[in-house]
Amino acid sequence: MRRENEKPPFPPGSPHDTSFERELAVATFACALAVAAGALAERYLAFDDLSLVFMTAVIFVSARSRMTVSVFAAVLCFLAYNFFFLEPRYTLYLAARHGLVTVTMFLAGALVCGRLANRLRNQVILLKTARAHAESLQQLAQRLTAAGTEAEAIAAATQALAEALDVEAVVLHGQPGSARLIEGDRENALPRFDPSLDAAVRRCWARATSGDEREVDHSERDIPWHCLPLGQPGRWLGVVALHFSSPLSSLPPEQARLAEAMVRDLAQALNRLQLGKQLESTRLQAETERLRAALLSSVSHDLRSPLSTIIGSAESLDVYRDQLSVDDQRQLARDILGEGRRLDRYIQNLLDMTRLGHGAPALERQWVGLDDIVGTAILRAKRVHPDRAVELQLPAIIPLLQVNPPLFEQALFNVLDNAAKFSPVGSPLRVRADADSESIRIDIIDAGPGIPEEERDAVFDMFHSVSRGDRRPNGTGLGLTICRGILRAHGGEAMAMARGDDPGTVLRLSLPFEPAPSDLPKDE
Repeated sequence: MRRENEKPPFPPGSPHDTSFERELAVATFACALAVAAGALAERYLAFDDLSLVFMTAVIFVSARSRMTVSVFAAVLCFLAYNFFFLEPRYTLYLAARHGLVTVTMFLAGALVCGRLANRLRNQVILLKTARAHAESLQQLAQRLTAAGTEAEAIAAATQALAEALDVEAVVLHGQPGSARLIEGDRENALPRFDPSLDAAVRRCWARATSGDEREVDHSERDIPWHCLPLGQPGRWLGVVALHFSSPLSSLPPEQARLAEAMVRDLAQALNRLQLGKQLESTRLQAETERLRAALLSSVSHDLRSPLSTIIGSAESLDVYRDQLSVDDQRQLARDILGEGRRLDRYIQNLLDMTRLGHGAPALERQWVGLDDIVGTAILRAKRVHPDRAVELQLPAIIPLLQVNPPLFEQALFNVLDNAAKFSPVGSPLRVRADADSESIRIDIIDAGPGIPEEERDAVFDMFHSVSRGDRRPNGTGLGLTICRGILRAHGGEAMAMARGDDPGTVLRLSLPFEPAPSDLPKDE
């Protein structure tokens, strides 16, 4: 078993590692410097106990070198002290017994001091390394936490491995439905041509997937790439390959532990992101099923009701025309017309919702006056609610809107229709518009029961059930949803607000202000 101090636990090229030859040179220079210092101290200072000078040199070398070099320095200083300063000088022969005892005690003391200094040095370096590793793992954890996609997590881990280990890191991960490993965090999709990388990855992946955890022969790993499996038994995600500047037969222990910890953190992050995607997919499927069921329920009720009225009225006209008075016939015709228009609104809402559900529609915009489009929507609402008064308040300078007229009119009508349904009988609706250099705002104000603050955003969701809003049995539950979708397709927003101290709700439609062609500066 390898002794802890026989070999530094740091790979070549790390800040704490130096070559063996360089350390021997430093030890030799320190011994020579001790000889020179001892000669000067003996000649000019009359210093007799020169062993302390050589002991200082041994401690200096031991604090900066491995144990083998420390022993070399102790022996070399012992020989130099004997050769230059003990009688008879310039020979290794010791004439007196006390001289033998002196140099023996010096050698023992030098070895003990060197050992202690070397152990202290290794402990200090190990503490610094442990702190650096902890900081690297902490930074990686922060980056992985901020990563929202697998590509971002792989890029964060690749950068962290490169910074912490001073290597080139390559992450190869599996793709769904494919047995191949694809390199992540690569600017182009073309695989790199590196036979040594390919061979190392294949061996690592084969060992991981087969469950073979035996040590690999050094001859097999004496290559530039060192690979670690990414994941855990039974759920391997890929391979992480590390490329050192010089080939190593095996990863140094400290670097191996750090690399394994970082790869393990990456695997956990990838598992978390994959689980999040699965949960989101499950949630979307459940939401889709819920909306589909709600839509079918809405269609089965809201479309069959006007159809039943139309069919019944048309059948009465066909069968009992001669027995019906002119007024009765007109009333049946009005019922058919009214229910037909109601059915047309339902179908229009469904079509608009389907169109918005496939993304923002490609809008064909035109410049129209705010008063024209608001007036058209109010007239359309009055045909549905003839007894509902509407108060209109427009700015002194009426702006132009660059919108899709049919869609924007539909949004305005949906809000007016919704407000009319839930306002008390006889209370008017108010439509107020204003504009500034940033936006154009249209407020539709009703005197209904209002919307609770916690549900003012939810009323724009499809089929959201509240005590008010476009959610009554005679509504599809899509009017406000379509309104917000149309406004957002125009770059605007729809929101519900309180009416202050008065009962009711303010539904605000806002659009970004765009200068009309007549407002643009003209070239001189």
